[in-house]
Amino acid sequence: MILIISDEYDISTAYVIDWLNYFQVEWVRINDSDDCELTVIDSKTFITLKQGTIDIDKVEAVWYRRGFIAVGEFIKLGVPQFNSYLSHNKSVLHEYLQYKLSGKRQINTFSKANVNKLIVNDIAQEIGLKIPEFYIDNKLHEQKKYKKTITKPITPGFLGSIDEFKIDSYTKILHKDRVKSFSTSLLQEYIEKKFEIRTFYLLGKCWSMAIFSQSDNQTQVDFRRYNKEVPNRTVPFKLPESIEKKIDNLMKRISLESGSIDFLYSSDHTFYFLEVNPVGQFDMVSFPCNYHLEKEIALHLINRYETEE
Repeated sequence: MILIISDEYDISTAYVIDWLNYFQVEWVRINDSDDCELTVIDSKTFITLKQGTIDIDKVEAVWYRRGFIAVGEFIKLGVPQFNSYLSHNKSVLHEYLQYKLSGKRQINTFSKANVNKLIVNDIAQEIGLKIPEFYIDNKLHEQKKYKKTITKPITPGFLGSIDEFKIDSYTKILHKDRVKSFSTSLLQEYIEKKFEIRTFYLLGKCWSMAIFSQSDNQTQVDFRRYNKEVPNRTVPFKLPESIEKKIDNLMKRISLESGSIDFLYSSDHTFYFLEVNPVGQFDMVSFPCNYHLEKEIALHLINRYETEE
């Protein structure tokens, strides 16, 4: 049996499941919106859902896509100390479940859903990947006289609004004449680019796509500001083998079996590493480039205990 941990809105999960059905492989999907109960009987562990009970011993492979398994009931009461105890109790159950699943063959885990961008940058530089110059501060240092400076969130971003404040995680040009103060941020040299690259990594193999975002004012700084009326041109792309080897080294160093990785190719013909997203979308690479990544993921899960005919 293959256990898939995801969220109910992730369509990529459904595409992989379609392939698992094609290969006639037993699977179960748990979304973070599902109510689950954890039961342990004589060292045997079970997850109970509305649709049935999962015997952890029968799980042979785990794909952590997104979300979490919400084990244990948590009813808030009027006593803060007791609420804290119940919350901790729920965390212990979830930690125990992750421990039980850790012995299975896995593609990613809940504990690696978010990576520390600063640590990843250090490791990327250490293994020889080029990254844009950066500093972390809440002040504009005069000694950093970049032609253009961009700002990025240090932690995984938030897209939405709270009351009258709009909050997003897009990369932005920092206009020094308009800024008086800001929270501690990642400030980075803006690199003039020819195009951007989104790479999907899975267990040692890379699939890449070039995104020609530079020709559109809306997407020049961050291609995620998608122009839906006139989408960026995208084409399959092959990174140099030396870069792919460094990606493999990086992903092994940060204990990730899978993830989406962003690069840019500068006007002076240099590849710059930008970031890794363990739960990033891969459809945007799979469909335009006909890579069939959903099938690749399904086969990797199956091939851990079954050989494709």
